Amino acid sequence: MGALSLPDQRLKNHNHHQITEEIEGLIRVYADGHVDRIPVMPHVPCMATKPDVVHCRDAPIDNGTRVWARVYAPADRREQKPLPLLVYFHGGGFCVGSASWVCYHEFLARLSSVAGCVVVSVNYRLAPEHRLPAAFDDGVTALKWVRQGGASDESWWRSRCDFTRVFVGGDSAGACVAYNAHARHGTAPCRTSRGWS
Repeated sequence: MGALSLPDQRLKNHNHHQITEEIEGLIRVYADGHVDRIPVMPHVPCMATKPDVVHCRDAPIDNGTRVWARVYAPADRREQKPLPLLVYFHGGGFCVGSASWVCYHEFLARLSSVAGCVVVSVNYRLAPEHRLPAAFDDGVTALKWVRQGGASDESWWRSRCDFTRVFVGGDSAGACVAYNAHARHGTAPCRTSRGWS
């Protein structure tokens, strides 16, 4: 089956001259190091959730690397017991994707509401600007941040979590980040039958 490929006007060569690498329809890398990504998925603010269903806030994890997380917690607090926590890493081949993409935002908001869990969706650094193992390092940093309960001003979600039921996951490249972040560093928080170790 054939496909018609038209040049994307959003990816114009803005005086960056020579293209050195390209994944058609996704990303262009120029000789001067500039990177263009086609916006294949809309970004949404955390306020795009229904506040009566899910509370959602963005939280900085590491200001130096600009790694951050979008945190979701069910709004229904009739049962005051602590909730399981999922640390989630988005996919995108290590070079595209975001915790603010509408597909992840809607999926994880719904998951938080329906499954009754807190979700920390990590926005890690992307290649080629930040080649591997940067994403894995960001994953370890995110797990340490969660283990420490996040920033003190984010206690709204920390108080809702059962830190004996913490799970790490993701899709595609994000699953690889989750695995490596969990496995590659001996001091990274680990899920055991007794919780964090």
